[in-house]
Amino acid sequence: MKNKKEYMIIFVTVAALLMDILGREFAVKFVLPVWTDSIGTFLVAYLYGPVCGAFVGFTNNIIYGIFVEQELIYCIVGSMLGIIVGIYSKKRVFDKQFTTMTLGMGLALFSTVMAVMVNALLYSGNISNVWGNQVMLLCVDKGLPKFISYIAGQFCVEFMDKILTVEIMYLLLKIAHYFRKKFNKRFKTITQIIILAVVMAGVCCGKTEKTAAAQNKSVQTSKAGYTSETKAGKVSKANSENNKSEYNSELYSYIQKQYSKDEGLLSGEANDIAQTKDGKLWIGTYAGLFKYDGVKFVCFQDISSVKSVNCLYVDEEGRLWVGTNDNGVTIFINEDAVNVVDDQNGLLSNSVKKIVCDSHGNYYIGTSEALSVVSLSGGVKVTKTFKNIKNVVSMTADDNGNVAGVTERGEMFWISDGKLINTPKAVSKFKDCNEVYFSKAGQLYIGTTGNSIYIFDMESKKLKHKIRISGFESINCFYQTDNDKMFVCSDTGVAILGKNGSYHKINTNNFNSSIDSMLVDYQGNLWFSSSRLGLLEMCKSSFEEIFQNIGMTAVVNSTEKWDGILFCGTDDGLVAVKGRKKVSNQLTKRLQNVRIRCLKADSKNTLWIATTEMGIYKVTINKNGGYDIKNFTDKQGIPGMRFRNIIECSDGRIMIAGDYGVAIMSGDRVVNVLDSKDGMLNEKSLCLLEHKDACYVGSDGGGITKIDKNGKVTQITKKDGLSSDVVLRMVSETVYGGMLIVTSNGLCYMSKDGKVKSLDKFPYSNNYDIVCNKNGICWVLGSAGIYEAKIKELIKNVRSDYLLINSKHGLRASLVANSWPCRESGALYLCCDTGVVKVNMSDGSKGDDSYRMIMNYVEIDGEKVAIDRIDTLKMSADSRQITFAPEILNYSVKDPYISVKLEGHDTKRRTCLLSEFNKITYTDLKTGRYVFKISILDGYDGNVIESGSYIIDKENEMYQYWWFRLYICIIAGLVLIWLTWFITRTCMQRTMLKQKLELEYAKKQIKMSNETILSIARTVDAKDSNTSQHSYRVSEYSVAIAKRLGFSDEKCENLRKMALLHDIGKIGIPDAILNKPAKLTDEEYKIMKTHVTLGADILKDFTLIDNVNIGALYHHEKYDGTGYCYGLKGEDIPIEARIIGIADAFDAMTANRVYRKQLDIDYVTNELKRCSGTQFDPKLVKIMLSLMDEGIIDVESLYARSKGETEE
Repeated sequence: MKNKKEYMIIFVTVAALLMDILGREFAVKFVLPVWTDSIGTFLVAYLYGPVCGAFVGFTNNIIYGIFVEQELIYCIVGSMLGIIVGIYSKKRVFDKQFTTMTLGMGLALFSTVMAVMVNALLYSGNISNVWGNQVMLLCVDKGLPKFISYIAGQFCVEFMDKILTVEIMYLLLKIAHYFRKKFNKRFKTITQIIILAVVMAGVCCGKTEKTAAAQNKSVQTSKAGYTSETKAGKVSKANSENNKSEYNSELYSYIQKQYSKDEGLLSGEANDIAQTKDGKLWIGTYAGLFKYDGVKFVCFQDISSVKSVNCLYVDEEGRLWVGTNDNGVTIFINEDAVNVVDDQNGLLSNSVKKIVCDSHGNYYIGTSEALSVVSLSGGVKVTKTFKNIKNVVSMTADDNGNVAGVTERGEMFWISDGKLINTPKAVSKFKDCNEVYFSKAGQLYIGTTGNSIYIFDMESKKLKHKIRISGFESINCFYQTDNDKMFVCSDTGVAILGKNGSYHKINTNNFNSSIDSMLVDYQGNLWFSSSRLGLLEMCKSSFEEIFQNIGMTAVVNSTEKWDGILFCGTDDGLVAVKGRKKVSNQLTKRLQNVRIRCLKADSKNTLWIATTEMGIYKVTINKNGGYDIKNFTDKQGIPGMRFRNIIECSDGRIMIAGDYGVAIMSGDRVVNVLDSKDGMLNEKSLCLLEHKDACYVGSDGGGITKIDKNGKVTQITKKDGLSSDVVLRMVSETVYGGMLIVTSNGLCYMSKDGKVKSLDKFPYSNNYDIVCNKNGICWVLGSAGIYEAKIKELIKNVRSDYLLINSKHGLRASLVANSWPCRESGALYLCCDTGVVKVNMSDGSKGDDSYRMIMNYVEIDGEKVAIDRIDTLKMSADSRQITFAPEILNYSVKDPYISVKLEGHDTKRRTCLLSEFNKITYTDLKTGRYVFKISILDGYDGNVIESGSYIIDKENEMYQYWWFRLYICIIAGLVLIWLTWFITRTCMQRTMLKQKLELEYAKKQIKMSNETILSIARTVDAKDSNTSQHSYRVSEYSVAIAKRLGFSDEKCENLRKMALLHDIGKIGIPDAILNKPAKLTDEEYKIMKTHVTLGADILKDFTLIDNVNIGALYHHEKYDGTGYCYGLKGEDIPIEARIIGIADAFDAMTANRVYRKQLDIDYVTNELKRCSGTQFDPKLVKIMLSLMDEGIIDVESLYARSKGETEE
């Protein structure tokens, strides 16, 4: 039995421990304002004492503290609670509601004191319960000191928890008492059963329902992860190539960039590339699956099923199918792997080569062992297997239920509506097939392992074209764009197929090996994947790198379009480009190895060339189409041999700036030379300008020399407002009619009235040139790139941020200082360090831009939370931090501006370049509604290209809701109720104790009075030996009558005492008269009658009995008024006196007297009847007779009892 009891203690202790832990988890899960982690502790403490209770309380907090650091230290508090409950349980505190609540209050106060000290010292007052923290915040909000707030918050939780716990204990014990009483079981056994029942209920409540992912989980259609607003306010299309710009035949304006290990593509190779509908690029490699967003490659290393990727496929619903080398197929939706199809689901091999979907929605998965058909209807499952089709290297499907494919052996197969049929005869004759593709027009393109392409028309079932591309080996991929351009990828290059069997090769430079697949992204950029070289991107750009197209590099000092040829002056001679080919002629040969500084074609179609060390060249076109070349040197009168700039004046004369002055030529004659003799402060001239009927010469240190039409020379220097006396360029502007000036350290402006000011608000100082457009826009060329500015804003000198066009916008080359670009029909031929770059000024920074913005998640306090542009994100009140990390997919060379603003928090928007954009974090937002707006701009203050808005509602703090205030009121009410109860009960207990003492004292007094009365009555009766026990019998008769009259117990008791003392006056009657055996004389009778007044006088000051003298004074009055001593009659006689009177007469007739024996009962009865209405009250007579008839008044037994005798 002892062992059995020990086992039960252990079992119940473990059960109680589990109850505490589950109770805490329950409170945490449902965010309750209590801990509910002490019920088991209290039960064990009640059942088995303080030690077991302390053990459970200690262990509970130790276990919970393993997971929650703040709880570990509370093991001491938990054990002390167990000890306290165990001690007070022995004092039966749970027997009464009041003592139960008082214990709960005491435990709450104890826990509050301990917890506040711990939290204040270790955890900055933080309470591990949101309700307590909210109470604390409410108190702080109301201006209470922090420490008081800590106490209030902790107490609210502890009070509710401890009161709830002890009330549960009280209820459980009441239930146990009920069961013990009902089923006659031992108390502790019932309590243990209750504990087990509670534990089982807790386990059921605490169970977290986890739904395991079914093996054949249904794949739902993925929702679009974006909704972009374009410049026209329309929603962007979800297809992968919505940009339908025409490709020129050789894609010269595309900039090439290769991605390999150094660029983040760790494997250095790419087996396939695909784009999902949200615009993200996916790359399949042997190193795994990569995602690219335009900035970085991210490898999905945590997904074991995509470790080695062979092929990719994006279906109509936007799902990404990833075919692997050894793990089957993994299906992705929005970057989440939702299904795996492998040999466990019906594939004969996990090595997947190709994937395609037919027009019926069936997915064909080609593996090394078979071709399997997969359906998504009712779950992912393999519905059919073609075992004789192995090692598929290519598959394609049309809109008519046909699927064509090629195996590794070069053999074709054909499936129609899910059935394997014979390959059409016109197709089956093609051998060594390697790639097949159904075009949008329904034509079948077949590529071979060589360089042949066959185009088969499905309607006529005839061969339409046969194309052989020289230099190509192994056709690997066909790709048709939205504008129906057909690309061909091979092991040795890429081409575009033209009409009627023509083709154009694309120059991919060194990216020319094993090009297996390609795509056009949503921005119109071309992507090619190579299983050897990685990725090649060909970006659309407004900048055409002309020297890249001709295959050379050079530092270019000047450009000029003349005679249908672009002439480029370099440090090593003249480069001529016609179309997109470098040409050689007598001029380029003549100027070989000559440093050319400036080219200028005048209005007479003459080309002027300024050189270093070789003077000036004048070139004209002769009748034969050749060039006549003349060279002018210092021998012909020009100032020196080193020249920098040439302009044509309005009068047709040519001005040439050099190191030793300015030459002015007309035809072949030098008509004038301007130098220091003419007032120039510095002969070294850097630039020239004719402006407002005057010529201006910018020098290297002497400022500007102005020569008006009258030949007057004026100097403009730093004293006049220039920022530097080194003047690099002067440009006329048409907005205000002034002049923009580029100096060595900034920009200046000279108004039309000649005033000069520095444009010091411009953000950059190392500038080279300014090019103005008629639309009021100018480009400032410098070492940083090209700044685009409105001329008005530039001259006002008020803003400091302008759009910078540089490599991030496609201008990859660096501009050359002191160079002279030319313009033709809006095209600007820039002089760069790697050659000439052509750009149209109207779209140098603009263009048909398109960007995708994706933000499916935000981080709230470090956890990902889903967000979209439709639904409002609810942010809990206790959230401290929210981080926005939108993905902006940009594969172009441009670097657009990003503008963000959190409406409701930010006072102004934040703008930066996309390359500088990062996560945006907000901390401690106030409650309310916020709108996070993000826009992509075409300039710092430019137009919105695309934008998105997300609504976030940060919920009110709990304490701001009415129900939280109600919670506070409930706690305050409960505390007030308990305090009122406690104070009232304490006062009542004191009052009751006092009353108890007074009552006991009164009882003693009454007992003493009763004993006194009885003693007096016995004294009276003892004086008259003939009336022994008379007073006692009269009191008995009187009480019996009074009860019939409905007297209360109190009145009956009062009447009894009256009756006992009714003859007390006989004390004053002489014994001789009282005991006289003979008849009294009149005189003696008169004396005898005075006993009533004597008794009344004796009793008049006797206060223990109300109106006690009535019985003594009036008991001899008669109903008809003939009695003594006052002759009262009828109802005037007090009822007590009437009762005592008939009881006195009855006892006198039924008792022995000295002068006679007791009368016969019949006589007594007749006498009572006879005297009814005369001597006695008729009503009382009836009652007396009925009491006699009913035997309630038994004269004989009463007489015998009065004598102390007992008759059986």
